[in-house]
Amino acid sequence: MANRIISLGLALLCGSLVSPARAETGAPLVLVFDVSGSMWGQVGGETKIVGARRVIGELGDRLADGTPTALVAYGHRREGDCADIETVLPLAPLDRAALRRAVDRLAPKGKTPLTAAVEQAFVAAPSGATVVLVTDGLETCGGDLCGAVRAARARGGSLVFHVVGFDVAKEDVSSLECAAQVGGGLYLPAADASELARALDRAVAQPASAPTGAFVVRATRNGALQDVLVLVTPEGGGVDLTARTYAKAETNPRLIPLADGTYRVRVRPVGIEGAVEREERITIVDGGRVERAYDYSTGRVAIGATRNGALSDVTYQIFAPGDRERAVATGRTYRTATSNPARATVPAGEYDIVLTAIEIGGKPTVELPRVVVPPNGEAAVTHEFASGSLAVRVARGDALVDAVVAVSARGKAVDQGRTYKSASSNPVRFTLAPGEYAVEVSEIRGEKRRFTLTVAGGAEVERRIDLATAD
Repeated sequence: MANRIISLGLALLCGSLVSPARAETGAPLVLVFDVSGSMWGQVGGETKIVGARRVIGELGDRLADGTPTALVAYGHRREGDCADIETVLPLAPLDRAALRRAVDRLAPKGKTPLTAAVEQAFVAAPSGATVVLVTDGLETCGGDLCGAVRAARARGGSLVFHVVGFDVAKEDVSSLECAAQVGGGLYLPAADASELARALDRAVAQPASAPTGAFVVRATRNGALQDVLVLVTPEGGGVDLTARTYAKAETNPRLIPLADGTYRVRVRPVGIEGAVEREERITIVDGGRVERAYDYSTGRVAIGATRNGALSDVTYQIFAPGDRERAVATGRTYRTATSNPARATVPAGEYDIVLTAIEIGGKPTVELPRVVVPPNGEAAVTHEFASGSLAVRVARGDALVDAVVAVSARGKAVDQGRTYKSASSNPVRFTLAPGEYAVEVSEIRGEKRRFTLTVAGGAEVERRIDLATAD
């Protein structure tokens, strides 16, 4: 579930980034480019370095003429050297050809000194600049990227810092999300070169000063921080934003900078099976903040089942009230004390529980409505099923007969069995709920007999059918 939730966030983000970047104001731009050894890896049928070189060159083609631009690279000259950081292009009016030549000469070799590289970029960045980090991995030189960005902003630097995570979906990128958050910018995931291009366009198109308004999300579960994916869609049109809180204080609460306007917000917990997506509309007014706390606390349901006083094997389905399309949880009790009652962990709330008696012919069901599961607690439910037994022996005189025996109630099939010509299976036996039944005996390639009977709870009913005699 967690991968399906992240992939959806990526799809929404990348599908929305359709406008080409155009720095209308020509705000200074400092690119921090990852040229560590892992950039030789492949995504989308090409090496990451080849795709990234092309994308950055094409980004230069879309920037406004004269945009002050700088390029800082790391990991491109020496293996294993955390000091391998270079300002390849000092800040100067945009020279598109020089930018292409510079990135085309960079070849992956070394480590990932994110923090030191970003600190060097901050030195090169003038007031009002946008700094964009493109990285395909996490810090490998012991630095604290989030702390470095926080310190730079605390020194009064009026810059915005964005992070583009290139092919890092399998990593815990909370440190990158944290850095983008404290930098007043965005964390933008990119699974391949095409998404990298859209992410860079998105970062460059952002205002050079972060919006003062924000949506602040805090998510918890049973008193601890909870990871959630947040999807923000402007109602008036524009670009979808994604963010994650993770279960870490650095990013939970998660602050998402937003301009004034109305937005549709969807919040999905990561790693909680059956949890319902929360959706609402928020409005940012006069640069204010909208803060929300989402509690995804869970509880347990203990589900017990018996039949005629003994532990019984049933299946259970747990549904949100009014929803029979998707079960929140499913399971089975079996007939042992170690599994009966069965226990399921679900988000706290109200549920309908459907039990199916798989030991009884026709598999009758019972619904236990409106079961309330308390946060960090347990709700206990149990149900007693009643049943009786039916044994049908089919013979012709003293010889056992192979026959199919079909049991129905109110015109619907309930159970069926076959006697064969063996004492181990003839009589054929059925476990049935109390009630009236119609029974049809069909000899294989022979006669048929029909009769009705009543089965009571706890009772044993036996019928002997002798095909040598008349009905």
